[in-house]
Amino acid sequence: MLEKRRHGAASLASPLLAAALTAAACLSLWQLSRCPAAPAAPLVAPAYLLLLPGNATSLPSPYPLHRLPAGDPGRLVDLPFAFRLNNYPCNESAPLLLVLVHSAPANADKRRAIRDTWGARRDALRLLFLLGEVDSGAAQLALEREDLAHGDLVQGSFRDSYRNMTYKHVMSLKWTAYFCPGARYLLKTDDDVFVNTPALLDFLSQELSPWGARRLIMCAPFPRSFVKRSYRSKWRVSPAEYPSRVYPPYCAGWAVLYSPDVVFLLYREAQRARYFWIDDVHVTGTLASRANLTQTDVGSLALTPDQVSAVEQSGSLAAVGRFLFGAPNLELATLYRLWGAVSGES
Repeated sequence: MLEKRRHGAASLASPLLAAALTAAACLSLWQLSRCPAAPAAPLVAPAYLLLLPGNATSLPSPYPLHRLPAGDPGRLVDLPFAFRLNNYPCNESAPLLLVLVHSAPANADKRRAIRDTWGARRDALRLLFLLGEVDSGAAQLALEREDLAHGDLVQGSFRDSYRNMTYKHVMSLKWTAYFCPGARYLLKTDDDVFVNTPALLDFLSQELSPWGARRLIMCAPFPRSFVKRSYRSKWRVSPAEYPSRVYPPYCAGWAVLYSPDVVFLLYREAQRARYFWIDDVHVTGTLASRANLTQTDVGSLALTPDQVSAVEQSGSLAAVGRFLFGAPNLELATLYRLWGAVSGES
């Protein structure tokens, strides 16, 4: 397993790579232009490793599927499992970015909006919508017709419901490991989120690395959150479900960027662990902690709701500058307005 970059460039064999990592340590997610000449305080290296020409071909595969149990393809955490609908957009070439959107079966209008806007960049990314099972033949037929028209749905054999979101998250990791091992990065997001795909693709290829990364989980993290015990909270968790009073650091699940090795590590842990229904906490918190992974804060590259409103009102990005993700829970009209502002300036 690769060591974290904070252990120092001395552990790397290539002098060229060591020099590159030293320079990369100057990179800030909030200040992407250049490294200051004389920093006032020591720089803290991120807990991820960028792949560069000196190491991109010498590292082992991030998906050692042979380490999984023989029956793994037919199991999802604690359920027997099969893909009811499936597509294979990574067969032709390995994309820079794979985007897996968690979507509710009834949200056809949101999927259509994403296809029309930020999801249209199929040259450098692959886009799929992840769903669970529905409770009527008519609803299933509607999904099958939508998939026939667009070829971008993945449906798993578990009921699509609020308490089954962890199954959907683990299914996204499973699908990536088995069907898109060549993708350099995986973005897990939701169908009410705006992704600034031109800026994100540029960020991945220029500010990170077009060859990919290792040990990367980039998101908006929650470093310390208390477990909700109140019966009035929809996030209430009983002591039997989660005995501790405090969650480990975890990501807001509406936009999480993974490197491929992290996908495999989290998936393997998920297949071993007891199910917990809050997928953000479970996958990016508990399982990440078990795999000795830490989160990298996306910082100001994710817009706040007030910044989204500023872009909507002005029709321009001048008030917010460069960003990668909009805030979650966006209305369809807002998504189209954000795309209009982005496409008008890209």
